[in-house]
Amino acid sequence: MNLQKTAILTGANGFIGAHLLRRMLANHWTVHALGRAKAGVAWEERLRQAIAENLPAQNTPGSADLYCHEAEFSLPDLGLSGKLPIARNTRTVLVHLAGDTRFMPSDPMAQQHTNVDNSLNLIRKLHPVISQVVHVSTAYVAGNRTGVILETETNVGQGFHNHYEKSKLEAELAVSASCRQLNLPLVMVRPSIIINDLRHGRSSAFTHLNVLVEVANRIRAYYGIGDGEVVNREIRIPIAPTARPNAAPVDPIVEALAGILESPAAAGKTFHLCHPSPQSNEEVFGLALSAFGIQGKIQLRFVQQLEKPLTRTEEMVARAFRVYLPYLNQSASFDCSNTRALIPQYNQMFPPMTVEYLAKVIASEKSNREQTPFAEKNHDLRGKNSVLSPQP
Repeated sequence: MNLQKTAILTGANGFIGAHLLRRMLANHWTVHALGRAKAGVAWEERLRQAIAENLPAQNTPGSADLYCHEAEFSLPDLGLSGKLPIARNTRTVLVHLAGDTRFMPSDPMAQQHTNVDNSLNLIRKLHPVISQVVHVSTAYVAGNRTGVILETETNVGQGFHNHYEKSKLEAELAVSASCRQLNLPLVMVRPSIIINDLRHGRSSAFTHLNVLVEVANRIRAYYGIGDGEVVNREIRIPIAPTARPNAAPVDPIVEALAGILESPAAAGKTFHLCHPSPQSNEEVFGLALSAFGIQGKIQLRFVQQLEKPLTRTEEMVARAFRVYLPYLNQSASFDCSNTRALIPQYNQMFPPMTVEYLAKVIASEKSNREQTPFAEKNHDLRGKNSVLSPQP
């Protein structure tokens, strides 16, 4: 008798979560999505809006197999009204995606509580009905290390670029200990920076790729480029041209994550979900300028550090990329041995970034800009902390 595939999913309204939810329903999972109301909007409505935002013009298949439950992860009983309606003879997996991804939270202890304490509370409360935990962390628990980061490595005394990385490592350690104590099989998944989807160029999470598009757009507007005139303005940017930030489109990452969920062989292992061959900053910046039609009209000079005086454009660029610099300039690479062993076609799932792809990102960002002013989405351009961070 085949067991019904059932999942309890947190973070279904996030960028990765909405894509994963749709893939799971298409793969005939019954999904219980846990979340909370916010600003007077019920959780089910918030999830519906997130699906519409992340998956435009696409119906969510198998909606009859989706159950939405109001929950508060910090409460001892999770705020659930009664037991989850999970049938017997099911393989029920907790897929934990929810978390606080801000690099510079105003209250680091609140972020710690969200990423560590809430994760433990979920596992303890749901332990009687789950058979496995899939904990979605980040490849950047590696912190400020260099060289090759192995999937088998966790805490090796590394330092961190921000509190987000530190809290996610502590969550990994705490979740691993809790699952051992409860004798629950654990799968640890570590994505890198997740960027815009391949089909539409959309991203509800604000990543450095969106910042790059917005910076190029502002440069073009500032210098009035658009009439074919060659401007030849030199702009210095404090980014290593040969560095290869590990940014991966959401589509192949979700496809790989869905494959991990389907495989019994994944239990007890850690998987890096990272781009197998990321492109250099110089190449990506060149593609972005080409997509805007200003390649050769603006001269970018990559420098290790910006020396004063700075032009207004250079000040804007420095503010925009400030929180992203550790990732743009990283010299680490991520071992994906477990991932490739489970998914042999993994390397072929990542097409190279192209002008056509960035044109989709530009069109998507233009549409978003018309709906929400850029300054509301990224306070760094006004010299303040970013309110949204990349989603590693």
